[in-house]
Amino acid sequence: MASPKPSVPTGLTDLFLKFSKLQGSAAALALGSAVGVFIGIAPLMPIKSLLIVLITVVAGGSTVAALLVCTLICNPLTYLPLYSLAWLAGNLLLPGRADWATMQVAVDRIRQAGLMESLALIGEVGFDAGLVLLAGGLLLALPLSLASYPLALRFFVRLEQRRSREGGMEPK
Repeated sequence: MASPKPSVPTGLTDLFLKFSKLQGSAAALALGSAVGVFIGIAPLMPIKSLLIVLITVVAGGSTVAALLVCTLICNPLTYLPLYSLAWLAGNLLLPGRADWATMQVAVDRIRQAGLMESLALIGEVGFDAGLVLLAGGLLLALPLSLASYPLALRFFVRLEQRRSREGGMEPK
């Protein structure tokens, strides 16, 4: 007796199958994929899904494709590498704003300060670190999402052509 297939993707083949079952025009699916890459790489954790829905609805991209790609890129296994790369890239853009030496000085100042001054310093350090992460994440996200669009378009056009040959239907 054969065991039922799991509903969660277990590998690249299952992931490919999920993408191959997406419905919509190749252009809309590719645009959704590019949006998913952008939002997945950008350090926008608390509002990723909301941004995906807003951008794909306004731009006419596939929301489902964007959510799939974003989840593939930004998940518990990739948070640390993505945020580390964003931190490094952000420090290239904004040198000295929130590098390790600056953070160490801030921590030392916080240890010696009173409560109110410590809270103000924590807010300042948090703002600087957030700014560096955001700048670095956007620096990485923009070119990668732009590069992902033609790749995704090629994938979905070929998929559309294969469906048309197999089903005897005209491509969209």
